[in-house]
Amino acid sequence: MNILIVGLGIIGASYAKGLKDKGHHVFGVDIKEDTIEYALNNGIIDEGSLDVIDFIEKTDLIILGLYPYDILNFLKKYKSSFKENQIITDVCGVKRHFILEAIELAKPATYITHHPMAGREKVGVKYSNPEIFKNANFLIVDVNNKEKEINVLKDIARDLSFGRISIITPEKHDKMIGFTSQLTHAIAVSLVNSDTEEDTNKFIGDSYRDLTRIAKINKDLWSELFFSNKDYLIKEIDNFELELIKLRNALENDDETTLKDIFEKAKLKREQMEK
Repeated sequence: MNILIVGLGIIGASYAKGLKDKGHHVFGVDIKEDTIEYALNNGIIDEGSLDVIDFIEKTDLIILGLYPYDILNFLKKYKSSFKENQIITDVCGVKRHFILEAIELAKPATYITHHPMAGREKVGVKYSNPEIFKNANFLIVDVNNKEKEINVLKDIARDLSFGRISIITPEKHDKMIGFTSQLTHAIAVSLVNSDTEEDTNKFIGDSYRDLTRIAKINKDLWSELFFSNKDYLIKEIDNFELELIKLRNALENDDETTLKDIFEKAKLKREQMEK
């Protein structure tokens, strides 16, 4: 399959390398010339350009590795170049705010969106590695899509060694991502920013290190993700605050029974997720 990847960041470039290694012919486009040069010199893409027009006509599948607000702009700009039997997808972390308009703008091509539940705190093509996708969750967001398009994304997921593949609605996607991804980033950022000491680095262990790894955040991308999904994220922050208050109240009231119940409930729920 001829695949065009627009945006060779950590996810886009990791897709490119993994799919190229599986025998697909991969075109890569980015706004930075040095990114294209690096991708070509390191075997991440087969062909590269700063201009999408060089490859759209040759492409069966277009994968957009763009920031949320840039997806619709891309579709509007290149709408006249899309063709029938062409599939366009994206790896964006939010869906509801753009998906219906994207489907219309992509015509006569077919638009179907998905979300790879994998990544790294590093950014840029130099940190790309398809190994980050191994056994990760792969979410296909279905908006009346045909089995043909869904199967194309399933094949991409298998080529990249993803694990569980789930098909969900845009609403379900954004609700769950608000909890499993965006809330966890909000907690990590808040934990780091609540630090009142100057020598904390001398005392950290695995717990702090694991909890705060994702606080090394891409401010431009994550501000777009947060604002695009703020209704669900605010609800999840409220739910988290309620649970934290329960724990605080147990401590304040010397209520050992309640504290242990909170711990046990969390332990059982976490163990259940591993099954």
